[in-house]
Amino acid sequence: MQELFNIMDQIGSKRTYQNGEILFLQGVMPTHLYLLLSGKVRLYKTKEHISSTQLTLHTLSSPQFIAEMPFFMQNPYPANAECASICEIITISYEKFHTHCLENSKICLLFITSLCKKIQILESHIALQNQSLQEKVLNYLSHNKDSLHTLTQRHIANALNIAPESLSRTLKTLKTQGILTTHKGKITLL
Repeated sequence: MQELFNIMDQIGSKRTYQNGEILFLQGVMPTHLYLLLSGKVRLYKTKEHISSTQLTLHTLSSPQFIAEMPFFMQNPYPANAECASICEIITISYEKFHTHCLENSKICLLFITSLCKKIQILESHIALQNQSLQEKVLNYLSHNKDSLHTLTQRHIANALNIAPESLSRTLKTLKTQGILTTHKGKITLL
């Protein structure tokens, strides 16, 4: 994998982005492919008509391509992207990608793998729509059990796109059922 990153670095440009820095905005046409080498990037939409509320779609972890589908298909970005931590990202222009990357089968395979991960994300979002609020919360807590001690309840509510009050009520119910405990705002699964 490192060999592929080195190839991408040779034809692209590596840069460190700060937490909160915007990579691209919804509706803008892609000019570069982004390869996240380290850090996390949050994909979100803004509900302008509802006091500029942000709806988090997904948080990408490295290593992973960012918004490769709009880039490859030359469609406008369907969402905004913001660094959720300090990130190291390689950007590759559309021309260089087509000239260099499509000739290299290893890079094509990496690209296909990244698209498959995005399909898995979509499938998980579809599955979430069929879950109750309790199931959504338990699923999220189970998948993030190793980092629960670092997550605030506001962060969890934002990640699940639910109101903090709804999360609080759900946590109270789960606590009553003996599934979890809370201490100073931090959640522990039992």
